[in-house]
Amino acid sequence: MKRSLVFLSVALALGPLGIVAIVENRPYTSTYSFTVPPNESIYVPIHVIQGGRLSGGFTENRSQLVSFYVFNQQQFDGYRVAGATVNLFSTSNVPDGTYAVSIPLPGTYYLVTVHGLGYDQTSEHLTLNVMVDDTNLPYLALESLAPISGGFLVASYSLRNREDRRLVSSLVKASPNFGPGQGEDDDRILNIAKDLRQNLGFKFEPLKLQYVSWVKLGGVRAYPSDQCLLGLKGSLQGYVVLPASLRGKLEPSEWKPLIASSLIHSFQPELRRRQLFVNRLWKSTVATVIAALGILIGFTVFVFPVENPERFLLSQLPFALIPVWILVVFVARKVNLILRKYFLEADTIAAKILGKDLMIQTLKKIDSMNLTDVEERKKEKPTIWKRAGVLPWPSITLRIQQLENRSD
Repeated sequence: MKRSLVFLSVALALGPLGIVAIVENRPYTSTYSFTVPPNESIYVPIHVIQGGRLSGGFTENRSQLVSFYVFNQQQFDGYRVAGATVNLFSTSNVPDGTYAVSIPLPGTYYLVTVHGLGYDQTSEHLTLNVMVDDTNLPYLALESLAPISGGFLVASYSLRNREDRRLVSSLVKASPNFGPGQGEDDDRILNIAKDLRQNLGFKFEPLKLQYVSWVKLGGVRAYPSDQCLLGLKGSLQGYVVLPASLRGKLEPSEWKPLIASSLIHSFQPELRRRQLFVNRLWKSTVATVIAALGILIGFTVFVFPVENPERFLLSQLPFALIPVWILVVFVARKVNLILRKYFLEADTIAAKILGKDLMIQTLKKIDSMNLTDVEERKKEKPTIWKRAGVLPWPSITLRIQQLENRSD
């Protein structure tokens, strides 16, 4: 598996967890109710694992006077031994109050309540509220997954670009004869394309030949060595695009069935209509999924509002996007499997017009060259469960078999 795909998978796995942790990392809060017996004090330990802010309030339920202190560990030890009053916060002889203390270091901090002036012999009943920011234990480690996920995404993008550049370099090195068609043979091939266009009754006007080594289709791919594709420049003219791996290896007449199949695949009315339908269906599927997410957001915010819609969306949307992304990927692969049938049907129509023997002869000659991309596609199984994705072009074996099985 490519490293870029590994990094992307890690980012998609960790990112939602980090986002949810950030959204859900609310301050730790707690409420204590207790009684301070006569001539005694009560302390509440608070364990903090990183710096933050300790705050809250206290109330004596009968409005009697109390004194309240906040100590760190060292100060508390001194207070218990010698009654030292060095503290982080203190207030004396009040029936209620609030407190706020900055906590620079992790450790244990103590909230101490003692009797106020004149109430040493009285039991006092208190309610104590505590809030500690930035120390919600279950989420502290998970929050770091969000920036880590972002780093993996950036690394995945960078690695993908590097892998694409290396693949382009290797494909160009393997088939260096790329570029515009030149010479007498290329002129003959272009004239064959023009004659075919006219005989088939299509309005497309071939302007020139172009030999290429690679094509961009869900990433960089080797240009299919058994295909002739058309590079459209507007709706009525463009280029005849041929594989650089076959430049000079086929006679001009042997290109004829491949060019005819390509023209039929692109411009035969019935095939064109069905391809447009599949493409529109694919786009409408993506649009429907996006609309469904929009409706979910709308219902959450406006129709059946949850208590905190922003928190709900930020915590749930990342997990919803993962299956949506998987669905879109596999629908795209299914579409490519359907499009393969239209390439095969174009071969059948071209064979009826030119004769199947000429097309089979050309395809078998290409097959005998043992070209890398042709051999790889011969090993493919017609399934969407492929790590490297699904290409829309049928294998050369399948093309030859369906022509040989066809009865004239």
